[in-house]
Amino acid sequence: MKCLVLDYGGTALKYGLIDTDANLTEQGEVPAPNHSVEEYLQVTGELYDRFKDQVDGIAVSMPGTFTDDGVLVSGGAYLSILKDQNIIQLLEGHCPVPVALENDGKAAALAEAWNGNLKDCQDGIAIILGTGIGGGIIKDRRVYRGRHAAAGEFSYLVTGGKLSIYDAATYTCSTEGFVERAAIMKGVERMNMYMMFAPEAAKKEIERLRSLVTGPQYPNMEMNGFTVFKLLEEGDPDITYLYNDLLDNLTQMIVTLAHVCDPDRFVIGGGISKEPRLIADLQQQVAKVQQQYIIAVPGFDVQACYYRSSANLYGAMYNWLQKYHPDQVF
Repeated sequence: MKCLVLDYGGTALKYGLIDTDANLTEQGEVPAPNHSVEEYLQVTGELYDRFKDQVDGIAVSMPGTFTDDGVLVSGGAYLSILKDQNIIQLLEGHCPVPVALENDGKAAALAEAWNGNLKDCQDGIAIILGTGIGGGIIKDRRVYRGRHAAAGEFSYLVTGGKLSIYDAATYTCSTEGFVERAAIMKGVERMNMYMMFAPEAAKKEIERLRSLVTGPQYPNMEMNGFTVFKLLEEGDPDITYLYNDLLDNLTQMIVTLAHVCDPDRFVIGGGISKEPRLIADLQQQVAKVQQQYIIAVPGFDVQACYYRSSANLYGAMYNWLQKYHPDQVF
């Protein structure tokens, strides 16, 4: 049994074929078809026509929040063209095979539950660090979605002291938030997404960060995840401060989620998780909290995600199997 697996991202549509033994073949990508419904169906249909004699279904990963029957309700790069559309019905009407749909963060969590670093866990949490915070909650080896399919939207957790965008995990824990704070402190002119949401609050946040500066300025530096960690390894005091703050915020989020969900394990993914010291430092920070503070959860560990850029493809397949052939996975 084999599926065409599709991961619709903001810039590219990744695709491949995956069988029930998690073998991924025919992997590739095309530009994201997010300009119109017609383009979305045309590009998807062309991929299906290419592989239709080899597949039994289509497994989809997409950004956004969906109802249980597949209606796109909010969020993601396809909202402007597909809001309130039933994605499953739309695709099945164009490609006559069973379709299963999952949010991209939850698909990444399912990938870890299937054959990744949550495969030996009954319950677990995947946290994906990117522009915001993606991921999902695995309960009894299935994604837990909640009443409004919004469970696992970790971006909206508050890690600071106020109900502000600058105290939310999407800013305090994400790769984008970390890089934006680094750019501000190092004097780099950059299009900072999070500074566009609330002008007055953004002004105060910029002033706060600038008041903490003790190190040199790099106005001509291209600030991204790679350069931030390069400055960290060089011992830059401002980046060191921001990095320790990032670890504190991630630890606060993890400990909070541990007390809400009591999982066996957390796995951390996203591009920044490839930095070897991040996972090691986060493990040390979480262990310190477990040793020094009174917490109710007796034990859990933190690891890196096993899957990287192909995680959503594997997770989409696992979701398809759970929906149509649960006997294959439970």
